[in-house]
This record gives sequence, structure tokens and C-alpha cells, in this order.
Amino acid sequence: MNKQFFYTEKRPIQPTVETVEGAPLEFKLYRCSFDIKLVIRSIATEDDRVLVLLNDLHQRLQEVPVHNKAGKITAYKKEMNTFQSEIYLEDPKDIERFYLLSRSKEPPVLADLNEFF
Repeated sequence: MNKQFFYTEKRPIQPTVETVEGAPLEFKLYRCSFDIKLVIRSIATEDDRVLVLLNDLHQRLQEVPVHNKAGKITAYKKEMNTFQSEIYLEDPKDIERFYLLSRSKEPPVLADLNEFF
């Protein structure tokens, strides 16, 4: 069985017709997971989040607009693109659990990297 890491993801609720313009966005919390064995890299961002990159390359068919010389859209074509999952951990408790699970209690600070060079 794969080792799943569960985390909380905050997504905005889609506004309805009755939503007052200028009202603050409302969010809903979702419980999500990923296979910890697929993690190839994690990156601490400046806004105190952690970006987790997974080794799960997959292709997705997308419709892309075709423009004429005047810049107008004349048609749509289907294009196959390759993607990789990027997961943002935002909850400090999730980030702490992720570092503990990956046997690193906190992200390395640039000054700490000098010991490797």
C-alpha cells in the first residue's frame, strides 16, 4: 500500500448570482492526499508555504485558440501538453508534519548550506 500524506487545502467557493459584488471571497476546506513516494522536491516559498513537486508526469488534452494575422480567434485546436503535479502546503501543521515525515524538521537556511560546499 502506498504511503499517503493527507493535508488541508483551502479553495474559494464559486460565487453565485446572488453574491454581492465586492463581497469578500469565501473559502471551503478540503482534505486531500498524495503519495509520499512520488515527492521529488519541496521548495519553501517566501509567503511561508511549501511547494511539493511530484514525479507523476501526465499528459492532458487542451483546447488552444488559433489566431489570425489580425489577432482574432478564428478556431480552436486540440493540443497535448505534459504536466507535473504541484501541491502547495499552506497550513503550518501540515508543513511541520511533512518535514517530520521527510526526516527534516525545518527547511534548510542558505547559511546552513555552506557545510555542503
